[in-house]
Amino acid sequence: MIGGLLIHYAHKSAAPEFRVANFVESEPRLTWTSLFLSDHPEAQIYLVGGTVRDVLLGSSPEDVDLVVRGVPAKTIERWLSRQGAVRFVGERFGTFKFTPHGCRDMQPIDIALPRTEQIADEHRSGRKDQVVETDFRLSIKEDLSRRDYTINAIAFDIQSRELIDPHNGMQDLGHQLIRTVLSPEARFYEDATRILRGLRFASQLRFGIEQETWSAICNNLDVLNNKVVTDDGTFKYVIPRDAIGKEFLLGFISHPVHTLNLWDEAGAIELFIPWLHEQKTITLDDNSNAFEKTKDLLHMLHRPSFLARHKLDKIHPNALIAALSVFSDEHEHALHLCRQLYLHQFPTNHWARIDCDVVAWLLDNRHILETEDPAGMRPSAFEKMFCTQKGQQLLAFIHAIELVKGAHSATSERIHNAKRLYDHYCSQCYPKLVSGKDLIELGLEPGIHFRDLLDKVRDLQLVNKIQTRPQAQEYIKTQI
Repeated sequence: MIGGLLIHYAHKSAAPEFRVANFVESEPRLTWTSLFLSDHPEAQIYLVGGTVRDVLLGSSPEDVDLVVRGVPAKTIERWLSRQGAVRFVGERFGTFKFTPHGCRDMQPIDIALPRTEQIADEHRSGRKDQVVETDFRLSIKEDLSRRDYTINAIAFDIQSRELIDPHNGMQDLGHQLIRTVLSPEARFYEDATRILRGLRFASQLRFGIEQETWSAICNNLDVLNNKVVTDDGTFKYVIPRDAIGKEFLLGFISHPVHTLNLWDEAGAIELFIPWLHEQKTITLDDNSNAFEKTKDLLHMLHRPSFLARHKLDKIHPNALIAALSVFSDEHEHALHLCRQLYLHQFPTNHWARIDCDVVAWLLDNRHILETEDPAGMRPSAFEKMFCTQKGQQLLAFIHAIELVKGAHSATSERIHNAKRLYDHYCSQCYPKLVSGKDLIELGLEPGIHFRDLLDKVRDLQLVNKIQTRPQAQEYIKTQI
């Protein structure tokens, strides 16, 4: 343990250039860079953006972003195709997704050419409105100058091992401050999603927001609701709702209460999640308002000591979203938010993936222990309800709600029963002893009685009255 702490301290106290160089040397997806530079002496390769930021903050990022200048896109593509799997993901941004040989199970890295972004003639503050020009001859400083925040506008020259920081991003990292590159008003006018991205970074990193940047965020939120007339005469948002949902979700899952506080202070909750803002007007039995109680619930669901009681490393994002409408007048609010802001937009294996159906299931079943005592449930029914990933989350969800309510109730006692039964029924894997095929072989005709018979066998198995397959088969014969 002491050795680990010393290594961590040594890493954090090392020179910034050394830390980033150490990451480059240890990252298997970057081993090809020295060969590329040898084959193309005119080239320069830079580690950029969030990758440099996260390394400087002491973490090992999964996302690796590079800028390659001095070499045309076609030349880069031909060379990369011999070193792994490469695909050109957009003429507009001049970006490649590249997976080197031997790294198939790792996330592809992003390789871009330097680019500039200019405001179009009919600009409405949408990212797609910008005129993007890639040019392999552009300097890295020109590329960095069009980025959103100073902490994302730092580059590391892989060949010279130098950090390029024209906008004092390292100083802002040291001060834990979110600040735009150049004028915040101009940055937000160019791309309004940067407003919510600033709130997201502040929440994820637990940074403060520089005063001028904060004022611009608060003053320009309404730009995110700009609409444009389509060819068929209807209106659509310039900033897609899924872009708003993405920024909210990434911050919210990292630090739910901090995200709600930031969004509330900036006015974003009132603008985009009005029903959540209205919770402030709902007075509960203990004279608190529903909004503060919602934050208490989110805090409880994020507490390591609480999660440890349920043998959980972390609460699933589905439960965090469901928690938003526990103290609302309508639990459908969370489902509406899920679909309105496309919170299900991430792929299945993404850490921020939301399943709207599971959110609905959690809310539909959160009262189950008010009506049923788990001690009286059939063992097989308890197993089906709670001995799954979402069932484990449900039990923690119900427990957190009861703790936040504070009042003693029958549910509180039943939670203790449920946790005891969970430890017995769910902590070990009971192999299935018989199946429907076995029932057919014993001469039974398929029908609805199959499920009841199999559940009876499972009941006896879970209470250790049946432990082997022959015992299960003998029991079925007696039932026949």
